[in-house]
Amino acid sequence: MAALFTTPKRNDATAGTHVAEPDVRRRIGLAHGSWRRVTRRIVVGAVCALTVSSLLMPSVSLAAEWVKVGETKYNAGTAAGDETGTWSWDGADDLKLNNYNGGEIQAAGKLNVNYSGNNIVTADWIEGIKASHGKNENAELNIQGDAGSTLSVTSTEDAILSTGNINIDGAGSVNATSTGLDAINAGGDLAIKGSGNVNATGASDGIRANGNITIDDNGAVAARATKDKGIGTDKNLTIKGGGTVEASSEKDAAVEAKGSLAATNASLNVNGVEYGVYAHKGITLDHANVTVRASKGRYGGAIALFTYQDDIVVKNGSTVDALAEGEVSAAFSTRNDRPNEKGGHIYISDSVVKAIARYVENGDGPIPYSENQDGETRREPQGENIGIIAQTSEGVTPAVISIIRSKVTVEGDTAAIFARAMSADGKTIGTIKIENAAIQTPEGGKVIDYRKLRDGIYEAGQAIGTGDATVDSLYIKAVAKSTTIAPPEVAKPEDPKPDETKQNPKPEGSKPTKAVAASTTKAKTTGVLAATGDTSGAAIVATVLAGTAAIAAGTMASRKRS
Repeated sequence: MAALFTTPKRNDATAGTHVAEPDVRRRIGLAHGSWRRVTRRIVVGAVCALTVSSLLMPSVSLAAEWVKVGETKYNAGTAAGDETGTWSWDGADDLKLNNYNGGEIQAAGKLNVNYSGNNIVTADWIEGIKASHGKNENAELNIQGDAGSTLSVTSTEDAILSTGNINIDGAGSVNATSTGLDAINAGGDLAIKGSGNVNATGASDGIRANGNITIDDNGAVAARATKDKGIGTDKNLTIKGGGTVEASSEKDAAVEAKGSLAATNASLNVNGVEYGVYAHKGITLDHANVTVRASKGRYGGAIALFTYQDDIVVKNGSTVDALAEGEVSAAFSTRNDRPNEKGGHIYISDSVVKAIARYVENGDGPIPYSENQDGETRREPQGENIGIIAQTSEGVTPAVISIIRSKVTVEGDTAAIFARAMSADGKTIGTIKIENAAIQTPEGGKVIDYRKLRDGIYEAGQAIGTGDATVDSLYIKAVAKSTTIAPPEVAKPEDPKPDETKQNPKPEGSKPTKAVAASTTKAKTTGVLAATGDTSGAAIVATVLAGTAAIAAGTMASRKRS
């Protein structure tokens, strides 16, 4: 099986769970751009007693120990500034910028940068704005601006850097550009909030942190990278607050979180190479509007939404549009081969999803299988493209793809939807579960079984297709290359005729009864659960489908800036 279903490991050439060593064209995700590390110092706090020994302990500062503006360094305790009033420092925490146009700003310890007007910081071979650990205090950099104000920082090194935490707040705009390294780099946690805009463009990463990244902003955040990640974090990425987040990379993943990604009541638009979003510990999209694109990487692979050792969850009126194009590709992919880790499942409920995986011809690659070809069973080609796939290995809870009260449109040149579990005895089976929805296309579509013995390992699972036979290949007509799954339509009552209204007047305030159309698709008991016709479920479906445009419009309207 192609390496889309192997476990990608950074800087590791091993192939996966059951293939000894795939050829280079079939590998995906086994090589990545390096993550630069900012060394984080550990500061031990001590409670000072009124003893002689306490006098030997350094005091803990509550402000910057020194500040450097341009070429001049100023020590704590003495206020400083320029004659024209473009900058001023109170000798403690606060540095104010008002139409500043000059060189780098450096500090040891905690520094609050408050800006108004149009401010420009330009630095060569040194960071534009930097807070580093001091002798007595960890670094902390806080940036806040007024509405209509801008802070533009450009450097050949990191544009904005803290060896500790970074907090960006307010209604202003922060523009960070690095022509050599990262645009915004936090050695600790990074938080962006408020109603302002943040634009980060880096030659390496756009926005990155060694800790957690939280974007709680009803403004807009844009992160662009040339070599590495648009947004990268060694821990968790949380996006909320009704804002818009855009991330892109010309050569790497648009978004990578070594922890989890959670997007709630927000818009996320990403475009990456090899991966759109790679969250190692799960992806949760809750009432989110998400568009993801992934183009093929150096080994020909592309995955739009991927998590390893955890689940992908789409819920509560989310709209997701995911596209991946590569010789080996998937729009949604999750897999797990570690018994002590959860994961390998995809749950979609009360949402609208479009997932497409395509092959991209590069001139010397294999001819892709697609639904308009002859459909004859053949040896598997190198290209493998599946719209939604979940995979687990022995010892792990079997792969599950669950679709509940949702409209899901999926395409894959190899298969539309596929759940697979691998085991030595063949008893573990990946399953597809559909509740309060029905397979609308292909005609006669249902959940079909898949089983294959490969190199002493059983692969057992399910796909969407036609017919009753168990298949042992995805490259046949019986396996659907495209499918549409949707809740039963909620029929609108016909307008009563005038004479019927007179003969049978309705009580004032009464509501017309909604009839739920029965599903005509036969449900296979091992996979698809037919729509129940429950009126409460129908109401939820109507809200999800009929109200999707309104939800998206409302979310986008909340992101507009004054």
